[in-house]
Amino acid sequence: MPAFDTGRFVTAGERVLLAELPAVGHMVGALRVRRGERLALFHDGELYDAVVEELPGAGLAAVIQSMQPAPLASRRLVLVQAAIRPALLDDVVRLVTPLGVRGVVLFTGERSQPWNVAGRLGRLAEVARSAAEQSETGIVPTVSLENGLGAALKRVDLPPACIAMSPRADRTLMQLNGAGGFRSLGAVAVIVGPEGGFSKEEERLMDSRGVQRARLSTGVLRSELAGFAALLLISEMQEGS
Repeated sequence: MPAFDTGRFVTAGERVLLAELPAVGHMVGALRVRRGERLALFHDGELYDAVVEELPGAGLAAVIQSMQPAPLASRRLVLVQAAIRPALLDDVVRLVTPLGVRGVVLFTGERSQPWNVAGRLGRLAEVARSAAEQSETGIVPTVSLENGLGAALKRVDLPPACIAMSPRADRTLMQLNGAGGFRSLGAVAVIVGPEGGFSKEEERLMDSRGVQRARLSTGVLRSELAGFAALLLISEMQEGS
């Protein structure tokens, strides 16, 4: 059974009414959660083990038995993703959420097409929550939209390791990791440009902010896959460091 977001931090012994949870329809209707069953809950990097009970006049509630940090809670991975076709952004969020990504910062790049991404943010937030519940990471990434790469970099507040994916980069991610770029760091941001790539002005901006460039040794991936591939590789290298 997947884990479900409580929407807030809770403590041992606390009762959480299932009717208050966003996924109550799925829990009661599809999964048919019943009294006495164990239930996995989470919020922002904390995992909760709970038992379902029935409260007179209030319906089903989850009684928190214990709590622990989520396995990926110590990592601080962020994806800065250029706006692409809105339907493909669903795939971006769905793919990176199981990696424990904390945030997906979308931005309109100079070479981005004029997609209506702002009207998709509510949908993307739901995709993030559903993917987090299915993967049991304990973390629902925030999804935001900024006007331009500069605004996106300010929002991220650049961590010690910030890597822009570029097929023209001199080093691969593996080589960058070997040079001590991010192997021992918990905070890493990955920047992915639009289908047309970064503009010269965007590249100069990243250079001025100390952003490193790297490529994948497997070749050039589409914009909706590049961030996932890079973050997956980084998270695996962090795990092995």
